[in-house]
Amino acid sequence: MKKTLLVMTFLCCAASAARAQEAPAHASALVRAVAAQQRVLTRTVTGFGAVAFAPSGIVNGNFAKAGRVVRVAVAAGQRVRRGDVLIEIAADPSAVLAYAQARDAARYARQEMARTRSLFSRQLATRAQLDAARRALADAEHALAAQRAMGAQIGRDRLVAPFDGTVVSVTAVPGDRFAAGANLVQVTRADRLQAMLGIEPADGRNVRPGSSVALASVSDPQSTGTGTVAWVGGGVDPQTGLVLVAVRVEAGTLLAGARVRGDIAVARRRTLAVPRQAVLRDGGQAYLFQVAGGRAHRVAVQTGIEDAGWTEIRGQLASGEPVVVLGNYELQDGMAVREESR
Repeated sequence: MKKTLLVMTFLCCAASAARAQEAPAHASALVRAVAAQQRVLTRTVTGFGAVAFAPSGIVNGNFAKAGRVVRVAVAAGQRVRRGDVLIEIAADPSAVLAYAQARDAARYARQEMARTRSLFSRQLATRAQLDAARRALADAEHALAAQRAMGAQIGRDRLVAPFDGTVVSVTAVPGDRFAAGANLVQVTRADRLQAMLGIEPADGRNVRPGSSVALASVSDPQSTGTGTVAWVGGGVDPQTGLVLVAVRVEAGTLLAGARVRGDIAVARRRTLAVPRQAVLRDGGQAYLFQVAGGRAHRVAVQTGIEDAGWTEIRGQLASGEPVVVLGNYELQDGMAVREESR
């Protein structure tokens, strides 16, 4: 009896050892595989910078006459609507005097013209005198019109916002006296913004005016915008070591002063692509695994544009066979695999 038990125990151990030796031959790796796809991928250059008011949208507010500031109704950074009062002034006494003199000169010239025409009709004045009176009247009226164009006839005047926008700066305070044409306030259009980005010099040669740009605030990812490259700097900024790129902001929710990241599209093409995790590297060689006939086959590939989790690939891929995106790190060429059900 003991001999029988000993023989049975020996046979069970031998069977277990045989199954253990056979197991590796039938082992398979669990993987997830997807099909390669034709996709439109975009290569981008990334820069960082800030949003500012575009110079093309800034308007200087001034008066064509000298005067004194009576009231300042706005502050830098304040939003205004078209017609809102920005600054109120009182005309300078010299401007008031100049207008009075021009008005009186025009009145006298009209009287002289009427008198000379009457004398000429009675042959008591020459045609040369009539022409001189006519020229004097024209000069006086032009001088008066110029004074009126400058608003010299208005003792108190107001500067109003020419459009909906934002006050950039205010350089006047009540009591200030200013010369004709002196800039007192700057207003910019609400829809005129630009982003100044810094990019690496090596990337500068790939960026062109007109390239599309996706912008996002670095502090608030929900605040985004889109635009196009207006111009690319012709040199390296000595302070930052970067090349400046001006982006015309065309849409979005970004505000002036926001720090932003800008992704500039420098290449776009339709190409064969796989999920990024499908591509592995062995030294400098990229490769992936395709599943065919229940086995993983290693395929060397070249990679190109990476965009939104997808990588462009070129290589001798088997048509219609999926590529492994999960479990590929444990694979060897020719290893049996079983695909995870999705």
